[in-house]
Amino acid sequence: MPIMEIGLISFRNHAELDVKFCPGINVIWGKNGSGKTAVLEAIYSLSIGKSFRTNRKKELIKTNEKYFSVTGKFRNNKIFQEVQINQTKDGNRRTLIDGVKIEGIKELIGLNPVVLLSPEEQIITKGAPVDQRNYFNKLFSILSADYFSLLSEYAQILRQRNKLLDRFNMYGNEQAELEIWDERIAECGQNVWEKRIKLFDAFDKKLQEVTEAFKNTELNFVCEFPVKITKNAEEYFNTLKQQHNKDIYLGYTTFGPHTDKIKFIYGGKKIKQYGSQGEHKFALLLIKLTEVKLIKQITGKDPIILLDDLFAKLDDNRSKQALSMIESDLQTIITTTDLKTVETRGVDIGNQNNCSIHLE
Repeated sequence: MPIMEIGLISFRNHAELDVKFCPGINVIWGKNGSGKTAVLEAIYSLSIGKSFRTNRKKELIKTNEKYFSVTGKFRNNKIFQEVQINQTKDGNRRTLIDGVKIEGIKELIGLNPVVLLSPEEQIITKGAPVDQRNYFNKLFSILSADYFSLLSEYAQILRQRNKLLDRFNMYGNEQAELEIWDERIAECGQNVWEKRIKLFDAFDKKLQEVTEAFKNTELNFVCEFPVKITKNAEEYFNTLKQQHNKDIYLGYTTFGPHTDKIKFIYGGKKIKQYGSQGEHKFALLLIKLTEVKLIKQITGKDPIILLDDLFAKLDDNRSKQALSMIESDLQTIITTTDLKTVETRGVDIGNQNNCSIHLE
């Protein structure tokens, strides 16, 4: 669903800002510090429920203000939908869809999907295993509500099991309680793994399709599990029991989907350890193009493309290739410091479906 307009109040450096968008390519341009990325951050928050730049929600509130408000209007054919997020300085947060408060982000995830390409997202290829797990968990939650529900349940059970391990007393009743948590996490964890493997397989196939469109590129996707994945909940349960002494000693759960390791292989080498800056940037572009196409294929929805200073990160050829692979029916929002740079890379601002938005 494309976004038609957005309103910001006391969000980042914007005291008050209203922006209307075109259905095609929107170029937000202005000097550094004019709040271009903040607009993308607001759109992302309305889709995902949180910022892509910080986990500290207070940072989103303009200096010396007590709250922020972000309101976006989306369109699905002739149906309009409003999503609003309000956050106070003391931590109170409300999210509303068409004026009705929602209790959690489950109702928000996947409703109006976005795909973001920004410097912050480079952590997908450069970061630690937890960063890569977080990326795929977010993507797979957009693709599958069942996956999101299972993942949420697994995280809750994992927290409880870890609390028990942290205070474990070999001479108390904790052993019997641990086996109860083992049974619960074994069933849930096995289900998470089974769904994750199917979604990884779909991602891998789509990634290869995207990669084939670029010459002289070999970006292979590999999911590396810490141990051989269990076949069923019973095998999972037995493996947990074998890990008891280790888990008790360390005070946390050392087996399960939360320990999965994902690596990207670019041109036959691990990109995290051996990739150049250019290879990391290009690999991220391919991953994001894959994300776009997979969301369209599985959900049937057209994601909004958010490109934060794309042309400062890629050369002319790669920039034009990136734009050519974004379908013409997808709404794209680009930030840049120089409007002429965007035009020289192939964006037709004069097209009636496109527009430019200048921020002072």
